[in-house]
Amino acid sequence: MDEITAILDPSRNVTDIINDLKEKSIDIPEWDKLINDYEPTKHKIVQDHCNRKDKERSDGVIEIASRIYVGLEKLLTKRITEFMYAIPVKRIYHNTEGNEIRQQIAKAIEAIYKYARIDSENIKRGVAYFASCEIFTIWYVVQKKNTLYGFESDYKLKCKTYSPMDGVLLYPLIDELGDMLAMSFQYKKKVKDVEIIYFETYTANQHYLWKQAGNGWELVMSEPVSLLKIPGAYACRPEPIYHGLSHIREEIEYTLSRNSDVIAYNSSPILKVVGDLTGSENKGESRRVYQLKNGGDIAYVSWSQAIEALKYHVDTLLKLFFMQSQMPDVSFENMKSLGSIGYDARQMLLTDAHLKVGDESGPWIEFFERECSVIKQFLKMMNTSWAKEVDNVEVEHVITPFIQNDETAMITRLQKGNGGKAIFSQLESIKMAGYSNDAEKTLKQIQKEDEMALQARMTNALTETAL
Repeated sequence: MDEITAILDPSRNVTDIINDLKEKSIDIPEWDKLINDYEPTKHKIVQDHCNRKDKERSDGVIEIASRIYVGLEKLLTKRITEFMYAIPVKRIYHNTEGNEIRQQIAKAIEAIYKYARIDSENIKRGVAYFASCEIFTIWYVVQKKNTLYGFESDYKLKCKTYSPMDGVLLYPLIDELGDMLAMSFQYKKKVKDVEIIYFETYTANQHYLWKQAGNGWELVMSEPVSLLKIPGAYACRPEPIYHGLSHIREEIEYTLSRNSDVIAYNSSPILKVVGDLTGSENKGESRRVYQLKNGGDIAYVSWSQAIEALKYHVDTLLKLFFMQSQMPDVSFENMKSLGSIGYDARQMLLTDAHLKVGDESGPWIEFFERECSVIKQFLKMMNTSWAKEVDNVEVEHVITPFIQNDETAMITRLQKGNGGKAIFSQLESIKMAGYSNDAEKTLKQIQKEDEMALQARMTNALTETAL
């Protein structure tokens, strides 16, 4: 009896079964701890009343200590996700040449991704993966007649991603060879204003659903998995993308907060009086004259702070944060100083970021390949006539790091590689421009106008010759 069969033995107590399924075979940081660094409002400085004490004045008024929090971890998570998925993942289909059925299969797979809105899904799960360290995307069908995939189907394929960020606890069961035996996840759901905890488990041939009842669990559903494999893909990482950088962010927060208190304390105007004040006019009178003895003087004292050291310290910490993360600080303040630079210069500036994307791409490619395998398995069942050919279609997933494209430079480069000839037709260029609702009609109109212009030139030439 294998491990998963032994765990799910019906003769065992349900609580023991679920406790065994919750035993993670991999070490993943808990989101309850990670969120304290990821979410700015949960940073240490917000609740630190020891180093950042509120002060009570003599009149009983409480002066609240400044608490400036900076969401650098959240920004870094968004930044790496944007660099990886702002340009959508490209899929290249191989082994389809000269085979019409395989070409149709490739189009169907691409349509499945399209109608599952995979590009926006990649953004969502990128944030969850880099912040909470693990995600699980499950694929399922809903009964709905359609022809979205190039054939008549009774089902539409959809996907949903679970992560600890959404309050879902993931429990993968992986053997010593790295193969997944079962995937379980626990979540809360409101039913008639009552919050119920559910626990689901998928194996290669069975799907279980339990719900918490009192101090124990009860089985709600058990059904076979016709796919004969776990209908989803799981990805994890040992540490969040911001691991080891939170102490830098914390130093920035405390530095800015301490300086904010100093500014608040010294910003109130102070009147300096030198000598004896012998008289003054009342407020609101036409002239304000102060009378002093022995060459006295009255003036407001201006407070001058040397901010260069503070600015240098904070700027250095920010540079260290982004340098160690291998992500560029592409904030507006930094970008506006670059001016107009060429495509090659932009590539050079983003070298470190592109290397980081390449470093992170490996686990993602594996994840996409497992996901594609699940989609292929569904496709075999949705169109049985393709069952023998689906696995022959090879799918390559390409992650392209973000860079602002210079279309002129790109077209010039492609034309040189094409011997100076055009790289797309006139009809394709009209479609690419996007101004015409009917590109073919626009092309015919352009050709008609060209013919009329040519006839006009020929008529003028003949007239001039006759004269």
